[in-house]
Amino acid sequence: MKVDLPAWAAWLDVPRAEDRSNVRHRVLYGGRGGGKSWTIAHKLIERAWLNKERILCTREFQNSIRDSSKKLLEDVIDRLGLGAGGSGFFTVTEKEIRGANGSIFSFMGLKGKDSAIKSLEGYTLVWVEEAATVGKISIDALVPTIRREGSEIWWSYNPRYPHDPVDAIFRDPATRPPGSIVLAVHWRDNKWFPEVLHRDMEFDQDRDPEKYAHIWNGEYLVRSEARVFDKWRVAPFEAPDDAALYFGADWGYAVDPAVLVRCFIGRWAGEPYASEVVADPDGRCLFVDHEAYKVRCEIDETPALFAGSDSRQSPRWENPFLHMGVPGALLYPITADSARQEIISHMVRAYGFNMRRALKGPGSIEEGVTFLKGYDIVVHPRCRHLIDELALYSWKIDKLTGSILPELSDRNNHVIDALRYALEGARKVVRPDYTSASAGPRVMRVTNGFQFGQNALQHPGLTPPSYGFGRYQTVQAAIWRRLSKCRNSPSLARTLANSGPMPLRVASIACGEVSDISSRSASTHRICSLSSSSRSSSRLSCALRCKGSGWPSLVCRSPRRSRRSRRLGS
Repeated sequence: MKVDLPAWAAWLDVPRAEDRSNVRHRVLYGGRGGGKSWTIAHKLIERAWLNKERILCTREFQNSIRDSSKKLLEDVIDRLGLGAGGSGFFTVTEKEIRGANGSIFSFMGLKGKDSAIKSLEGYTLVWVEEAATVGKISIDALVPTIRREGSEIWWSYNPRYPHDPVDAIFRDPATRPPGSIVLAVHWRDNKWFPEVLHRDMEFDQDRDPEKYAHIWNGEYLVRSEARVFDKWRVAPFEAPDDAALYFGADWGYAVDPAVLVRCFIGRWAGEPYASEVVADPDGRCLFVDHEAYKVRCEIDETPALFAGSDSRQSPRWENPFLHMGVPGALLYPITADSARQEIISHMVRAYGFNMRRALKGPGSIEEGVTFLKGYDIVVHPRCRHLIDELALYSWKIDKLTGSILPELSDRNNHVIDALRYALEGARKVVRPDYTSASAGPRVMRVTNGFQFGQNALQHPGLTPPSYGFGRYQTVQAAIWRRLSKCRNSPSLARTLANSGPMPLRVASIACGEVSDISSRSASTHRICSLSSSSRSSSRLSCALRCKGSGWPSLVCRSPRRSRRSRRLGS
């Protein structure tokens, strides 16, 4: 078997380490794009083909076989012509890979498997993937268990912190076990480094040297005390069928990416990271399982980036780059950054997305980040850009003094911004005292026939128009942040409901920013606004304004610029 591999792959064959003892540990660490996993998979298949080997492929977290390296090994087998479509040397079953010479590949997670690990003494070779996340308890249980003569343990990972157990053991020559080969592998060492990764790498190199150093050059994360997020982990999981899914989108083109992210709130059914996930709105875990991400994404490419190929017989968009999309992107509401309202409108009208704008208010970034930090964030391994951002997102640092400032950095935050937008509605429900603007209607409460949120109820006391504004008007009410300055603000709907016959019905209530509706007393009129759409050709714009602590007044303007107002009694 002859396979063209990087030059550093020779270190996976040498029988002795630098201390002249038989090799026990082969450690490969470095940044993204070095080809570590692909090369290791080839060498493992080669070993299992040449000799009878019992090989265990493991990682700290593995809830199902789909979370393992099994698919990568299957691809290598097919590529080498050793599978069912070739010589048939290897047979792939649901949970194992078996060779005609008795070789076998098994797959399992280490977390919480102390008793299972102790039964692995018959294995001749172990591959530990994503070793930076493996805990000391798992390492202490695994290493002495693999004790057959000539057995080896291979470790591959992208470094995080110097105190991670695998780094504390192998990176320091003073603590390194005998028979260890420790090798740094970076993107420069991979002559097949793909062009798509090369563009991503150059983008980070030019725009964010700190991210470039960590992600691509494999350097440690620095200034961890300035990091915003600490309660997060990367772990595979399956979204429950009854999960309430939230979608958020962020826009970008020249230097920023277009992003879509999917998440839900839940909890672990049993031991964290070693049991199934349960959808629970009161859970303390935020699970993020899908992302779409691309820099310099054209507007007409965005539907494919978000939703993949259109399943309609007459597709509404093309997908020449074969984007996978995010499952459910066309079915669920998406809360998108309001900075590009024209894109939102185009996505809704032209492509059928259920998309609404995130109406951001002062302090909404800090409030949203604080809300996210209240959860244990669990990120699926396929969401690699969110993983990067959670590791790098930080508070600003004073360049002169080195002090950490109470201001969030505007870097490494595009997927995090999309995550904030996705959870704006949930944030409003979970935090009734939340005062920043929300994104669109959310069901909150029902008062006197008016439902705050989607599918609002029509109050039976409201009748067709009597003010001469045209046909029956449907009014969209928007309650803004500063409504809390009005006396007894929850009475707004009650006031409308008890005000007698009016040519209005409240269709839904949303929150967001507001512009002043009057040239006079601007500071007292920034309360709330109503926009209406008439079934006739006429248009009606209305606003509720509050002066100081008094009751609001209904102010309407017709197309003829006439103005009528009516005092709303309590």
